[in-house]
Amino acid sequence: MIKRRKFQKIGFICTSLDNMAGGLERQIVRTCNELTNEGYRVTLFSYDSENAKSFYEIDQRVKWIKCGCNLKPHTSAPLVSRLRQIYFLRQKLLKESITCLVSFHHGIFPRSFLASIFTNIKLVVSERNALSNYKFIKLSKFNLGFLSLFLSHKITVQIDTYKNDYPALLRSRIITIPNLIKKPNKEYQKPNLSASIISMMGRLSEQKNFTPLLDQISSLTFKEDHNMKIFIAGEGDLRKSIERNYSDLIKDSILQLKGTIKDTDLFLSNSSIFCFPSLWEGYPNALVEAIRIGLPIVTTHRMAHLTSFVENKVNGLIVSDSELLNAIIYLLNNPLLMLEMSINSFSKYQKLYKESSINNWIKLFNSIQKR
Repeated sequence: MIKRRKFQKIGFICTSLDNMAGGLERQIVRTCNELTNEGYRVTLFSYDSENAKSFYEIDQRVKWIKCGCNLKPHTSAPLVSRLRQIYFLRQKLLKESITCLVSFHHGIFPRSFLASIFTNIKLVVSERNALSNYKFIKLSKFNLGFLSLFLSHKITVQIDTYKNDYPALLRSRIITIPNLIKKPNKEYQKPNLSASIISMMGRLSEQKNFTPLLDQISSLTFKEDHNMKIFIAGEGDLRKSIERNYSDLIKDSILQLKGTIKDTDLFLSNSSIFCFPSLWEGYPNALVEAIRIGLPIVTTHRMAHLTSFVENKVNGLIVSDSELLNAIIYLLNNPLLMLEMSINSFSKYQKLYKESSINNWIKLFNSIQKR
């Protein structure tokens, strides 16, 4: 049992929570809620306006302070307006007597640093992505947020191998804290493996890379021979494009866009296979939820390094983008293999859960207070 040190008032800050159903938002709310259960006084900050509503339920004991100051999250702003916003955050940090402030993602850390300068607040950057993924992102890896990491007290990463992405001078500050995840089911419960329903989850964005599979299904000349359906849970900027480009699949009820859903367990348990074709991921939250339900996985070589989550021919198939549909058809034609992979997915989740603990955060806060 890890004992917490007294008088710690922890702050967490992210860009926006307003109706955001992503992995970052889920994780910051879950972390705040669990720390509150451990007796910490937790304040959640975001750059939202006062009328913002969180998609995920925030514990009533967690104080949510919105620091938007009439600026829109995820957009640039005039320098004077930004400085006014930072000053507002500083006032709130001091009023709440925050002892440690955790910035979710290094991109917003410079604002956290400026708001807390010349105070005794300890600064932690909880990086939500692998730095190697910057090869997929337009923003340069060596941006202001990245360079400001040298001003932090501690840095957390979600997967241990991500430490190697950082300069040697920073690695002594890095601690691995896996995402907090749901408790596993007490025993294996077989999902609907015979339904021929392929599920995908995530923002309707280029990153999630849903289109290769949809393109392959659109080109099939023998759709009637496969009772296959594709269900996608999520919303995003590409919805209209997907509706337009794959209108025939939607008309034939092969493709269903489910939008943002609350009950992911129900959505996944009614599936047969989970397809995960993302271009990149920091921590693959959707994949984690799928293996919790015990789904066989079809993913690409980009995820081959995530062996704690998926292994080729163990709990899924790892193929190229062009082979996604062939891999799915192969599994659908081999129900015993699907069952074996399903059981293996459930076992992998149990191991992941043992590494996921709020005690990781408590150890971090204890080590910071000792300094």
